[in-house]
Amino acid sequence: MRLPFLLVWPLAAAAVLRGQEPLIRPVPFVPSPAAASPGQDAMTALAARQAQELGLPGLAAQLYRSLLAHPPAGPGPREDLVLALATALLDDARPAEAEQALRDVAGAARGSAWHLRQALALAQERKLPEARLELAAVKPGELSAADQPWLLFLQGQLAGAAGDLAAQRTFFQQAEAKAATDLERARFFLAEEEVRMRFGPVSEEAAEQTRQRAEQFRRTPVGYEAEMDYAAMLNALGRRADAVNALKGELLLLPAREKDYADQFRLLLGMIAGAADGDGRRALTELLANGSDRARQRAALELLAAASRAEPARTRFREDLDRLIAAPAAHPILEDLLLYRATWALDDAAANPARAREDYGQAEEDAGRLLLRFPGLRLTTIHALAVQMRVDWAQARYRAAAAKAATIRGELPAGEARASLGVLRAEALFRAGGLAPGAADRVDFSNAADAYEAALRERPAGVPAGDLMFQQVQSEVAAGLLAEAEKALDRLAPDPAFDAVNRWRAEWNLARALEAAGRIDAAYARVGRLLAAGAPPAGLPAELRARMAWLQAKLSLDALHPEETRRLAEALGRSLGGLPPAQRAPLASSAELLQVQADFALGQDPAALAALQRLRADFPRTEEAADSYIIEAQHYADRDDIIHAQNVLIHFVDDKDYSRSDYAPYALYQVALWAEHLGQPKDFVYARELLEQLVTQYPASDWVFYARLKEGDLLRKLNDFPTAQRVYELLRNQFPHREDIVYVLLALAECHDAESVADPTHGERAEELFEDVRDRPDAPVDVRTEAGYNLGFLLHRRHEDRRAAEIWWRDVVSAFLLDPAARAKLGGGGRFWMARTLLALGDLDAAQGPRGAADAKRVWALIPESGLPGAELARQRVASLDLPAPSP
Repeated sequence: MRLPFLLVWPLAAAAVLRGQEPLIRPVPFVPSPAAASPGQDAMTALAARQAQELGLPGLAAQLYRSLLAHPPAGPGPREDLVLALATALLDDARPAEAEQALRDVAGAARGSAWHLRQALALAQERKLPEARLELAAVKPGELSAADQPWLLFLQGQLAGAAGDLAAQRTFFQQAEAKAATDLERARFFLAEEEVRMRFGPVSEEAAEQTRQRAEQFRRTPVGYEAEMDYAAMLNALGRRADAVNALKGELLLLPAREKDYADQFRLLLGMIAGAADGDGRRALTELLANGSDRARQRAALELLAAASRAEPARTRFREDLDRLIAAPAAHPILEDLLLYRATWALDDAAANPARAREDYGQAEEDAGRLLLRFPGLRLTTIHALAVQMRVDWAQARYRAAAAKAATIRGELPAGEARASLGVLRAEALFRAGGLAPGAADRVDFSNAADAYEAALRERPAGVPAGDLMFQQVQSEVAAGLLAEAEKALDRLAPDPAFDAVNRWRAEWNLARALEAAGRIDAAYARVGRLLAAGAPPAGLPAELRARMAWLQAKLSLDALHPEETRRLAEALGRSLGGLPPAQRAPLASSAELLQVQADFALGQDPAALAALQRLRADFPRTEEAADSYIIEAQHYADRDDIIHAQNVLIHFVDDKDYSRSDYAPYALYQVALWAEHLGQPKDFVYARELLEQLVTQYPASDWVFYARLKEGDLLRKLNDFPTAQRVYELLRNQFPHREDIVYVLLALAECHDAESVADPTHGERAEELFEDVRDRPDAPVDVRTEAGYNLGFLLHRRHEDRRAAEIWWRDVVSAFLLDPAARAKLGGGGRFWMARTLLALGDLDAAQGPRGAADAKRVWALIPESGLPGAELARQRVASLDLPAPSP
């Protein structure tokens, strides 16, 4: 089962724009949850097994074919899938297709399970001598428990064909006895009935003799049996309509007391006439609703389900299930009806997204009823939990899916199904981490790492060990447990099962995580050790090694070793000759860009500027060429040549080759920031013009949000608060669900606060917004602290000093400084606003005269005690009260 990259290879080094590429995607293995992954494959295999166990072999075959469309690696898994597909096709009376599927298994892999299925297919096709030869190759001791009843069934089928009806009956009874569930027994019962209907060569004379026997013994068990044999013989002669009429006529005359024979006649009528519609469907529906024999009711249920996959029969089947389940008296096979309806709802949800929510709800409700009403039925419990797990997975409730996978796994013996659920659980936890940013994702990823480690100990044949090892390390990385990830990778690296590609991918992701965490030297050393270990491992793509060499060069630059960067980048450029052009070009241009950055770092500005021009000529319209403009502009900005830096980026945006580049909106934003930095009103106006250009020319860009936010800030600097307010309101309405919308709300509150000086009505709106930001649990502590300070200051200006003091102490100081967990999250901005809060709160206390002076001293003392900025100012405040100064 294939495991594509989790990472996005960077092809340039302009961290000024890109920052750190994401190490993982929200869904592991591939961008789409519907695409192939071990967990998704395990879920599909589970759905296929459920379909087959519910008597839906056609659906099971379809699901197994989808799994075979991207076969797993390794010698065993594909053969297992082929055998499962053949089983479903045999169940669906498609022996020729089963034979065709079985041909895909190589001769050396054709064990007893293969020969059994080949024999069953040949027997269905009436190729009895060939079936006996295949049966002779079957060793019963090599068959699984699930295959044992099919061996007995085949032996009974062949015994009956040889005329030994007593042996046939014995084998069939043994097969039913070995079936694991009532539904599986119903499948064998149906298969036996199908064999009964397949008379050998039948003559009209023999059929007539059977009819006469039925007449002779009318209204007796012998007569009823003869009537059913007669109908089967008519069907074998091709006289299907006569067979149907004979059974219908017998049902009309059958005494009410003969309920068992009524069930038999209806089942046979449904099998001959067909369950899709007409007489056959009516007979089976009546048998399911009012029959007296549970085995035949289950057989009718399976026949109706198999014939109801397409409309309009599909809707009628669900309506029948609804009616039977809702009946006042509990149906004899209620657990099967609920399981079918739940499974049907699951399939309908996948086929019709418009009804998905309703159908998923139905599936969950029915599975819940199964768990409550039939708690002692182990296999029913497993089926119900599996339905709920499939709903959880489909609705991205991966943490719940993982919990149910663990529960089901605990109910299963060691084997492929149990092992697959271990992988499914691990992937579900990984997916959960990708959907829950923050502290929760770190817990999910950490749990996923443990689950992948467990999956390695009990690994399904379809999942390469290297894939699981990669995911274990990646889960540690995603959890932020970099030390644990390093230990795990070092421990796994010597294992031969850790293939080179997965090993190097894991090293890449770990190095990028170390880099993002500021541990540049550690990342640089790790990549260096990997590349210095000798010749590249066998099977390692040349491109992968080249990209790792690029990362080494980039890390050397970040580690402030520009001479080494230049050497490594030059060596990388010389090593790319064997790569295809599509791979070579981006790496070569990236290597050149690193050399440029190294030259700038070494003070070789003329050489670097000349190299930038060559890069643009050699690799026009590439991301690396676009990067070169960003790097050149930053070079001038670092030397305080702001005008020159602005001109470089304006030229870049105006160039038709780059005007649609993803970098263009960033360039406009950066030029606007530099204009703001110049600090004059005319510069603010120019900056706003640039931001408007960004919004107008690139309305779909992510930079629109930041451009509008900065525009509001500029308008406030220009004292145009009404227009700034409209900009913030626009942002709030346009981006209501962004995580950083809190910054807009804070700016809007500050805007209303400023306007309240001239118009007090704005004060109430400012107060509401400040309170909202202060109380948002998802907002950064720094932002909440700033909002709390501003709220108190607003109240202080309105002479509501008691409320101001209460808010500053309770909602700012106590909440974010005296609480150790919150204090640990205070950044530079939050510490600044906390110090201002304490200074202002102390001022309120000091204003109370001698009585409040002691309180003021204690409040101001918190500033140096907490290491906040403004310690000297706090000491001056204390000195002004002629009190002992707080200790530093």
